[in-house]
Amino acid sequence: MENHTTQDIGALYERRSLETLERALRDTPLYESWRPSDPGPGQGVDARYHSLPVLIKDDIRHHFPYGLVPRGLDLRAALASGEVSFVRTSGTSDEALDNIWNQAWWDASERASWRLNAVASRVATGTHREAILASALSVGPRSENGSIPRQSRMLGRFLFLNEFGTPAEWPAAQEKRILEELADYQPAVFEANPSLLARLARFAWRTGAAVWVPPLIVLTYEFPSALQMRDIRRVFPTPIASSYGSTEAGYVFMECEHGRLHQNFESCRVDFAPLTRGTESPVGRIFATTFGNRWFPLVRFDMGDIVRLAQGPCPCGRNFGMTLSAIEGRMKSLCVAGDGTFVTHGEIDDALAQVDGLEAYQLVQAAPQRVRIDLIGENGDGLRMARAAADMVHGLFGRGVNIEAGEVRVLLPERSGKFLLVRRDFPIEPERLTERTETVHG
Repeated sequence: MENHTTQDIGALYERRSLETLERALRDTPLYESWRPSDPGPGQGVDARYHSLPVLIKDDIRHHFPYGLVPRGLDLRAALASGEVSFVRTSGTSDEALDNIWNQAWWDASERASWRLNAVASRVATGTHREAILASALSVGPRSENGSIPRQSRMLGRFLFLNEFGTPAEWPAAQEKRILEELADYQPAVFEANPSLLARLARFAWRTGAAVWVPPLIVLTYEFPSALQMRDIRRVFPTPIASSYGSTEAGYVFMECEHGRLHQNFESCRVDFAPLTRGTESPVGRIFATTFGNRWFPLVRFDMGDIVRLAQGPCPCGRNFGMTLSAIEGRMKSLCVAGDGTFVTHGEIDDALAQVDGLEAYQLVQAAPQRVRIDLIGENGDGLRMARAAADMVHGLFGRGVNIEAGEVRVLLPERSGKFLLVRRDFPIEPERLTERTETVHG
């Protein structure tokens, strides 16, 4: 869409939104119960979307698979031919989800996201070499007993650098092997979990190991903390972009060369539900509607994350669709201060990044009045670091919330293999999570 005007793009976006909505309500069994909520063609397309319920993972579980397939499509034949397949996301029982995987649609969504970053649009050709450093629970071959030879970790143009579920399983020489394979393969794009890439970067920094620097690093799968970014950037002086999406919804946002995240509007629609009002940079939830995935149409799918809207035009010149200044964290990472206001993972991360000597952390709000922070330091004064961390976080949570902090030897990932740095262990009242949505076109 590079040669189209903003008006052209807007018209196409509205048409695709309308076609997707009407096809889903007409043909897909899951959405039959939504029809009474639709005010109908007499209303604008945005108003119609905003009147509808929100699709959550339990809805997909309950209707999977045939309730998600539009009438007239033969799922059994598509599975037999290989056009689609079933995949299951990693995670705990409330997070893991079965999906109808459409590789062609996924590839198109990824290609569209590359156009939102100047470096990606240049180096990501579709035939480029790509190395991936992620938990084997998320992607790639997984080891059950020791290391897997490099050739068995190759899939076409992809090299999977890690075959283990968690870093606790890494052999003693794993970081060295990863750096050697990276230098030998020389990928155009290096995709990584920020937690694993930060660990690799700390190893290189401490040992002085040689590091081959790729043209582009893409961070995905996890929230990239400021501490992780510090470790990564001091070893990898190369453009870094965050790619945001999910197995269900595809590529939803891509970070541009100026650090803002732009909506992949060719691939999906995004609606915004604010959690805060009257602020200069609103924070809220997002609901994604997929375009063009005929086998697995999602309408107003709750991504489960909190985002912060950007203010003003981006210097990159991309001026259509929703633009974010940050992904603020998971919904399960949204904490509650003593006065009842929300505290996002992003705000907690910014505060803890100011603690001298801190290498990594995990914070759990176990109850409204109780917060625990586990810390790993850089061989410094653990007691001083813990006090500083508690003070920083107390400034966010305020009076009435007890903050405990202490140094630990190791931090553990979730069952999915991903690291969740902030977690809330109690529910938030549903009435506080408004689902009044807005559409942001730019």
